[in-house]
Amino acid sequence: MPKTGVNNTRLKQQNRGLILQLIATGECSSRIELAQQTGLSKMTVTYIVNEFLEQGVLEEREKMQVDGKGRNPIQLCISHRAPKLIGVHIHRERCSVFLCDMHLQVLKKLEYQMNENVAEEFFPHIFRSIDEILDTFPEKKIFGIGIGSMGPVDTLYGEILTPIDFYGLHDLEVKRKIQTQYHLPTYFDGECNCAAIAEKYYGSGSDCDDFLYVGLGNGVGVGVIVNGELYKNGTGMICELGHTSIDWNGIPCDCGNRGCLEKYISSDIIERRLMEATGDGKPFAAFCSEMEDALVKKEKGMEWTEREKKMDVIFSDMTEKLACGLISFCNSFNPQRVIIGHEGWWIPDYYLLQAEEILNCRQIFRKYRKIPIVKAFFGTESTRIGCTGALLTAIFNGELI
Repeated sequence: MPKTGVNNTRLKQQNRGLILQLIATGECSSRIELAQQTGLSKMTVTYIVNEFLEQGVLEEREKMQVDGKGRNPIQLCISHRAPKLIGVHIHRERCSVFLCDMHLQVLKKLEYQMNENVAEEFFPHIFRSIDEILDTFPEKKIFGIGIGSMGPVDTLYGEILTPIDFYGLHDLEVKRKIQTQYHLPTYFDGECNCAAIAEKYYGSGSDCDDFLYVGLGNGVGVGVIVNGELYKNGTGMICELGHTSIDWNGIPCDCGNRGCLEKYISSDIIERRLMEATGDGKPFAAFCSEMEDALVKKEKGMEWTEREKKMDVIFSDMTEKLACGLISFCNSFNPQRVIIGHEGWWIPDYYLLQAEEILNCRQIFRKYRKIPIVKAFFGTESTRIGCTGALLTAIFNGELI
């Protein structure tokens, strides 16, 4: 529990952040709705809203009525003049730097492939990209910079620790370097934590308080939302679903364990198995699309080819192992929902329904409730767009307004 009190100034900032969040996420669009939702007095709500209107953070627009007569009601919304957010997404394959608004709509994005030559100038590349964003929008006010990175990371100190296959880069003080360079509020987290926040505010988790966001790529990451907030502890280390062992005597993992989930269901692992089975050099997404077509054929009563049968075996095996890894996490956190994102978004719905059935046959509270598995609202972009998640949370907590 926190050991510090909350003074009146802090309470005011929290109220301001809450009102801004309710308007930005579309939960409320009028002063009356805000008062009802927050329990604040109409006078307090009006005072805060008027401040935001004067600062150019909010604006009022007419809401067109379909039926009825009389004047069109006025709704509150985020102003186009409101400060913007800069996001930085760091991944072993590519890095992205972008500018977005409080709805996480991307206004400008720069992206470059990572390789050994780029890695030698890791920070200069990031700085040049941020500089270009700032130069393109010189008149824009900036709330701050949000950074999302593949793991392993230390969120307390804003460091990338010892990622596998990251061109020899390790112990990168990303938050400190960027904050020192730009003197803007800077926030850092693991990419799946960031994606979970984005899905909580605007996506597939906006209507529930407890869920798991699972990012399936060349690893298997997870972000955990508990009681409407991102799960964190005092160590600065993030949850690692990908290193949940599903076979104590299984495939050796680079982490030192055996049978880690990501050694069986990472998109690059499945892609390699599909290539070997078919002789094709397609990317994971293309194989998923082909399997979608095969499933349509099956629904029409058409026979599968030997190639399609081989692919189905691989996808079904991935499905069972995904469910196996999720069962332990679901028994620990008891989420209302599991959200699948990143490249996992390409997996045909048929196989996610299979995973859902297996999960709900084996999870400990199966007699009392069902845990649905759904796809991320932001699709394959959740981890990238979500990098501003920690920054957005700070804004909605009233820390930067």
